[in-house]
Amino acid sequence: MSREQEVRDAVERFLAQMRQDVDSHLEALSMELLQIVRGDMRTSRTDLERAAIEVARAVAKGGSHARHDLISRVVVAIRRLDDAASLRGVLDALVDGASAEASRVAVMLVDQESFRAYRHHGFAAGRVPIDLPHNGSPLLQSTMTLRQATSVHPVTDRDAADVPAFMRVAPADLGLVTPVVVGQAVVALVYAEGPASAAHEPGAPVWSEQVEVLVRHASSRLESLTSQRTVEILTQSTS
Repeated sequence: MSREQEVRDAVERFLAQMRQDVDSHLEALSMELLQIVRGDMRTSRTDLERAAIEVARAVAKGGSHARHDLISRVVVAIRRLDDAASLRGVLDALVDGASAEASRVAVMLVDQESFRAYRHHGFAAGRVPIDLPHNGSPLLQSTMTLRQATSVHPVTDRDAADVPAFMRVAPADLGLVTPVVVGQAVVALVYAEGPASAAHEPGAPVWSEQVEVLVRHASSRLESLTSQRTVEILTQSTS
């Protein structure tokens, strides 16, 4: 065996061991998160495990630069979502939780004809979210139709006319539009913006993962509230 091949084999063994160690640590962290929030969660274990794993991955992505209190903030935000007993309460908790990491956050309610500005955080005067018809923003409409998160990148002057002012991302930043889905229907869109960084860079920002975790949990909580309300109505009508 050549010396070059020996070097390659040694590197491959090293990388394989690193991947195994990372997977082990992520599993341990997700289980610890599960233990922390299990006590007062009212959603399914599957939803909780998924959220815990995604947060663990977010912390791993942040590397040594990930802030120590990230997990605490996510847990607090999830508990606030669980304590909310109405659509307004869930959306308010979602905005507050997402605002802890992202520099700008906006929630747009979805009705039959338009996107209605509900609450926002971090926007300068003149750039706050406004009500828009569905055809007023191709990007928002696409996110609603596909029910998938969509990245928003800085726009050129030529493209700016098609992008609402509040979604014109600053250079070196990244935007993210994430749908709040209840029963296969999109009831709201969450726009969040923060610093962009290549995924492989040390200290890559984790705000986008936190927002996705909170949006997914908010969707689950709203699904639960909707089911609970339906059961109450059916129970009352048959009693």
